[in-house]
Amino acid sequence: MKAVLDYATAQRKAIHDNLQAVRDGNPDAIHDMRVAIRRLRSTLRTFRGLWDRPRSESLRDELKWLAIRLGKVRDGQVMSAALAGAVHREPPELVAGPVAARLQRRLAGETLPAQDDLRGTLDSARFRALLTDLDALLLRRPNQRPRRWVTKRAGKALTRAERLFAGAGRARPEKRDAALHEARKAYKRGRYAVEVFKPERKPARRLAKRLGRLQDVLGEHHDTVVLRELLREEGMRAYGEGENAFTYGLLHARQHEEANRLLRKLPKARQAVRKSAKTAWN
Repeated sequence: MKAVLDYATAQRKAIHDNLQAVRDGNPDAIHDMRVAIRRLRSTLRTFRGLWDRPRSESLRDELKWLAIRLGKVRDGQVMSAALAGAVHREPPELVAGPVAARLQRRLAGETLPAQDDLRGTLDSARFRALLTDLDALLLRRPNQRPRRWVTKRAGKALTRAERLFAGAGRARPEKRDAALHEARKAYKRGRYAVEVFKPERKPARRLAKRLGRLQDVLGEHHDTVVLRELLREEGMRAYGEGENAFTYGLLHARQHEEANRLLRKLPKARQAVRKSAKTAWN
């Protein structure tokens, strides 16, 4: 139980430590704060019996509100870098028209207002209240639970992720990407639950590492889904405005190939997780 509280408190510290850099628009700080919030929300969900339920659920809602604003900025930064790199890797003769400029203009038009909104969020009374409520929750002594209860909750988080992943394999092709994304989020929650035990258990450290690898593959696959949709939209706009849309189709095809490559890596990554999960709590 102490391990859970220490883990949650570390995420609160990460939020505080990155505040100024996030206000400045630093990509790494935005990423770190976003991850800390994910870990906090996941911890409050997985181990929800440790705290007063209405208070912890209300806090999860407020953390989600903050995470959405961070996500709008961070996702734009990630996509901008990914698309700039994708265009740069193509031979010049295959880049027809102002592809890079159009893509960057689209993303900047979304990301810059989101950055202004994020700065306003961090200066708001609602954000200050969120931090106050979080401190109040973490400073209160959690409900007493045996260690076995804590490990069982972590195990349930992993079991749910496995169930969702298996369901994604049975899903119809048009629904598989969305199902894999849900499995990815569940594996992420499972990983965060396991991370609670990392400082004291080598098997837990190994499982968390392998969960991270699986999560990375699923995350990269989801990125291809998002990028393909953006490329399709911008390709259609370019065509409608009289530009050559060849390169958008080419980049879309490259992302489709990358998605298939990542799908081929999934069975091995998942098998490694299942193998480690068998001994994680021994």
